Amino acid sequence: MSDATLPETPKTTSEATPLPAAPQAPGSAGFKVGRYASYIFWLMFAINFINYADRFVFSGLSAVLARQFHFNDFQIGFLASAFLLIYTLVAFPLGYLADIVSRKLVVAVGVALWSLATIGTALAGGFFSMLVARALVGVGEGSYYPAGTPLLSAWHSPQRRATVMARWGVGALVGAGIGTVVAGAFASGNWRIAFFVTGIPGLALALLMLFAREKARHEDDPEEEAGVTGHTFIGKLREYLRIPTLRVILGMHAAGFFALTATSSFLVIYFSATYGQDSPFGKAAGLSDTLSSLLPGVVLLVGGISGGLYGSRWANQLARKRSGARVLASAYGFLWAIPFLILALLTPYVLHAIPAYMALAPSKQVLIGAAIFIIFALGGSFFLNVYNGPSSAALQDVLPPKDRAGGGGLELTLAHLIGDSYAGVVVGLLALALSKGILGIHGLGGQQIGLALLITCPIALIISGVIGIRGSRHYAADVAALGTPEDAVVGVAPAA
Repeated sequence: MSDATLPETPKTTSEATPLPAAPQAPGSAGFKVGRYASYIFWLMFAINFINYADRFVFSGLSAVLARQFHFNDFQIGFLASAFLLIYTLVAFPLGYLADIVSRKLVVAVGVALWSLATIGTALAGGFFSMLVARALVGVGEGSYYPAGTPLLSAWHSPQRRATVMARWGVGALVGAGIGTVVAGAFASGNWRIAFFVTGIPGLALALLMLFAREKARHEDDPEEEAGVTGHTFIGKLREYLRIPTLRVILGMHAAGFFALTATSSFLVIYFSATYGQDSPFGKAAGLSDTLSSLLPGVVLLVGGISGGLYGSRWANQLARKRSGARVLASAYGFLWAIPFLILALLTPYVLHAIPAYMALAPSKQVLIGAAIFIIFALGGSFFLNVYNGPSSAALQDVLPPKDRAGGGGLELTLAHLIGDSYAGVVVGLLALALSKGILGIHGLGGQQIGLALLITCPIALIISGVIGIRGSRHYAADVAALGTPEDAVVGVAPAA
C-alpha cells in the first residue's frame, strides 16, 4: 500500500509513521490524490525495475558474451564504462530540460529509448554494435533519475520521502536480481532472448508514463518562489554547487558508486572464474553457467532489498539523536560494507592456504567456497544499498521543488563522472595486468578480478564514508535555508 493512502499524524512523529493523504487535485472533482499517488509510485517502481533489469541482464550474461565474442576483461569493462559515461553526460541536461518542459515527458521518452536500445543489444553481432546499443541505453536511462525523483517526491510528503525513496529503490534491486536471474535462465541457451524479455515491457511503461498526471511540488514542500536565482543553464549550475549538502552527497556518491559499479560489473565474471565453468575446477566440478549467473543474482536481490529498506529505518532512528541523519546513514552503510566485501573476495585466497580444504574433493571445495562467498557477499550487498533511500531523500530536501530535476541531474552527472564512469575500465585493466603477471603476480587464473576489486573498492568506500560523516553537519542549515526546519522535514526533533 502506498504511503499516501495512510491516515494523518503530526509532523513531529518519526518518519516511519503514516502521514495524511493529499487533498484533491485542483480542477478534478472527486479525484483521489492519495490513490493516484499509489499509482504513480507503482508505475515508477515498475520503471525502476525494468531500468535495472535491462542493465543486469547484460552484466549477468557478461561471461557468456565474453566467451562467444572473445571479449577480454578490458573490453567488458569498456562496455560497462561506455554505458555509464553516456548515462552520466546526459543526466544534467535532461534534468534541466525536465524542470523547464515536463518531467513525465522526459521520463517517458527516456524509457522508450532505452527499451529500444536493449532490444538492439539482442541484435548486436560484435563489439562495435554492442557498444552502440549500450551507449543508447545510457542515453535513455540518463533521464530517469533526475526527472523521476522529483516527479515521485511531488506526490509524497517530505517526512515520508526517505521511506518512499527506499521503497522505490527496491524496484532497482529487484530488477537487478531478476535481470541476473533472467540472464542465468538463458546463459546456456539463446542469450539474445533475454534482452527481448526485459526490453519489450519498457515500451508499455513508457506509454503509461506519457499519459500520467504530473505535479510540480507536494503541498508540504517550500513554496514555488524558493529556488536558485540563476536563470541560465550555467547560472543554475553554479547555484546548485553552492549548496553544501549537494556537494557532500556528490562526493559520497562518487566514491561509493565506484565500488558499486566495479563489483556489479564483474560479480558474475568473478564468481564464474572462481567457482564456475571457467574456474580451475573446470566442467567436472565447477558450477554451471546458469548457477554462476543465478547465485550472484540472489545475492543482489536478497541483500540489496533488505539493505535498501533498512536504510530509511536506520536514518529515522539516527534522526532522533543526530542532525543530518539521512546523510549519516548513507555514510555508515558504505563503511560497514567494507569488511564484508573484503571477506567475500578474500575467500579463495584464504581457503587455498588451508591444507584440509585443499585435500577435499574438488566438488566439495566449490561448495564450501561458494557458500562462504555468498554469506559475506550478502552482507556487502546489504550495506552497499543502505544509502539509496536516505541520500536520495536528502538531495530532494535541500533542493527547491522547481529545481529538483536539474539539481539532481547535476549531482548524478558529476558523481558518475568523478566516481564510476571509468570504474569498469580501471578494474578491467588492473585485472588484465595481474593475469599477465605484469605486477609480479602469476598463476591467478580468473581470481585476478577479485584481487583488482580488493585493491580498489575498500579505499573508495572509506573515502565515501568519511565525506558523508564530516559533511552531514550542513544538512540542517541547507534545509532551513528553504524555509523549513530539519525536524519538520524528517518528522523527528533531534535530541539536544
